[in-house]
Amino acid sequence: MILEGLHEKEIFTEQYPFRLIINSIEEFQYPLHWHNAAELVYNASGYCRIDVSGTEYMLSDGDLLLIPSGEIHEITESSKGGERDIIQFDITSLDCFGGINNIRPYMKNTVKICKTAEPELQRSIERCVLDLIGEYEKKDYAYALSLNARIFDIIVLFSRHLATREIRLGTDTGRRKIAGFKQIDRAFEYIEKNYPSEITLKDISNYVGFSEYYFSRLFKDVTGQNFLNYLNSYRARQAEKLLRHSEKPILDIALESGFNSLTTFNRTFRKIKGCSPTFYRKACL
Repeated sequence: MILEGLHEKEIFTEQYPFRLIINSIEEFQYPLHWHNAAELVYNASGYCRIDVSGTEYMLSDGDLLLIPSGEIHEITESSKGGERDIIQFDITSLDCFGGINNIRPYMKNTVKICKTAEPELQRSIERCVLDLIGEYEKKDYAYALSLNARIFDIIVLFSRHLATREIRLGTDTGRRKIAGFKQIDRAFEYIEKNYPSEITLKDISNYVGFSEYYFSRLFKDVTGQNFLNYLNSYRARQAEKLLRHSEKPILDIALESGFNSLTTFNRTFRKIKGCSPTFYRKACL
């Protein structure tokens, strides 16, 4: 465990962004921390208590908890003789796969899946988790591909559950969000291809064939944020990758990520990540 402040660093031990921890330590606790990876906790047996950004979650046998990247959390209590399987993965590494933007809004929520309340969903995710653990322990040929496949299955199950729940609640916002995914998909593709260049609301509205007013409303319904905030967040994610995996000067990273000045990049990055690009790079070393 490597902590700098509350930031847990160097969590991935493999050559790809994945980590599995099978924990059965008696009365295990883990201090407050955060990391760039999303985390899925499968409470295989016994119970454990987890605090995520001030909200407490009690997990019983078979319960699951999905914790988004960047959330401060800790395991405050666990039972004797229990087992907790912790899966950590980097959602940003999936940017290259089509459709990933559609589910991204659902990966920003902490979600508990309870065995007693949602038995079918719990069984489906549990099956993926157990298959994933089996693949990881055997390490057969191409097992890394199998691990990624199971992670995709888990993400799909969670996002479909959350999308269906919005529709089931009967909210107009929920219905518009699901229908809007298909309409907004071209906008996501446009951002992915053109984020290093200047993109205006008029540019992207014309591209998808909507008025600026209608596009802005639909985009907010689908993503939960306005277009400019989403664009800056996307550019910041691309900058994160370069800060972690390259030695390029920060000004070059800013320009390659679509920011028109170092001042704008520093201000935006700090607002999104809570620290400067320089500090972030040092923390990831």
